[in-house]
Amino acid sequence: MPGSLFLQLPSELILACLETLPLTDLDSCANCNRLLHEIITKSVLLHYRREQARAGVGENPSVASNLVISDRLDKLHRRESNWLNFEPLSTHAIPIDFATTGLYDLTSDAYFVGDTADPNTRMCTAIKYIRTAPGETQWRTVDGGKPIIDFGTSLEEHDLIALVTYTIHDRNPLMSSVDISLLKFSTGAPHPLAAQPVLHVHDVEVVRHRPGISIEIVGDTLALSMVYWSFELRDMDVLYLFNWKLGTPCMDPVPVYNTGMIFLTEGMLVLPNSYDESLDVLYIPSDPVEEPLLLHSFHLPELMHDTSIRSFQCRGSPNPRTTTTSPSSASFVPRTWDALLMFSLQVGNHTTFSDHLLIVDRPRFFGAIQNAREENPEGVEWDDWGPDCCRWLNAQELSTQYITTTSGRRMVTIAHDAFERPAPITIMDFNPSSVRAHWHLGVVEREKATSRVVEASTQHLELFARPIASGLPYLEIVSKERFDYGAVLINDENVIGTRFGDATVASLDVLHFG
Repeated sequence: MPGSLFLQLPSELILACLETLPLTDLDSCANCNRLLHEIITKSVLLHYRREQARAGVGENPSVASNLVISDRLDKLHRRESNWLNFEPLSTHAIPIDFATTGLYDLTSDAYFVGDTADPNTRMCTAIKYIRTAPGETQWRTVDGGKPIIDFGTSLEEHDLIALVTYTIHDRNPLMSSVDISLLKFSTGAPHPLAAQPVLHVHDVEVVRHRPGISIEIVGDTLALSMVYWSFELRDMDVLYLFNWKLGTPCMDPVPVYNTGMIFLTEGMLVLPNSYDESLDVLYIPSDPVEEPLLLHSFHLPELMHDTSIRSFQCRGSPNPRTTTTSPSSASFVPRTWDALLMFSLQVGNHTTFSDHLLIVDRPRFFGAIQNAREENPEGVEWDDWGPDCCRWLNAQELSTQYITTTSGRRMVTIAHDAFERPAPITIMDFNPSSVRAHWHLGVVEREKATSRVVEASTQHLELFARPIASGLPYLEIVSKERFDYGAVLINDENVIGTRFGDATVASLDVLHFG
């Protein structure tokens, strides 16, 4: 249709044609024609889309569909104001009146913890969970029936919980079987989409003891990394990839040095590598015939002589999704394609150690991968990729007990000794729109919080060989109220404060921001 004829259409039809365009194309249309500019700037729907993009969230249609667009927009504005001003809509306590194991996880709207351990195996056989929405008071149970050493979930995408079990053989007590039970989360029954509801991983000598585990599920792929920390041989420290629906491996196991991994995209994994001091990017084959391909190793800054990475954990929340079948209860959910990647490192030598956090901007890191693929270097040096898309944080004084401290582009921290000396909660907002909006405001004092932009800088971090450039700015929001939590966590709508008892979690406080 010629442009002149298009502009003669009724405004409603023009808007219907425009409303699905990318925001950059809408800006181009608005700048090239007065009529289009008027239609675009007056549209509440397009304004709502733009505000979602600025906030880094998407709408949860199962929750918001009963509201008109103007009410959804108001709700989004209130949500962002709550986070900026540290003004939770409500706070409720969740008591934990049972002994827990060290297993835990936090999803978009639920907190999980390992049930009471069996005194003989020192492992639990069930996982308990509670919704983090206000008004939820009931703990529910997913029963595995076998000793559980870890678990992973894909609730929104597949209504799936995967329990990794460790069972000593009846006929040979010197050997154990490691398996994965695939259950439908909402019913606790074997998952109907799994051709084999139990995946056998391997048999292992009991003398190796239980492995450290990390498990993530995206699309049809279940990734499981295992490290037998207490055993000298490293031959069974590997990454497995399964097609959990078919019950088949996607490839032969790949050696790893750490348990964590992050799905950067559905077909790409990021693996922390403490041995080579790098982030390794692995291509996931879509065909079992294909070999897995290590695309690149992105090297970290050089450490001082005789210094190494002692521990290396990671988290990226939420995971990429191919579909949403069981949406959460949140009205707005963080966009998966620009969620932060967070790495927690402890580096040390024979005399001292130090804790650090590395925050990686997902879109910028993906761009660095694309550039590296074009140039085909096997290893990418820190100066060629890191300063533009990373932020280093000295975590020596922070609580780093939990890794579930990011959601979307927000991160939450508290002092490591807050349980003894109450301290503020700090929210770090890495959303570029938030940073731009507050760039020239300096320190802003609000009723319940202080905020400021922390700009790019060069940092002198302990045990690193030279100063490190951190090019990623963020908006820092520090609560004026002080809290006595041992750790803080974050999901779609909440900051969750944790108090510890005798080596277990004693209670939770949920600060609900909406």
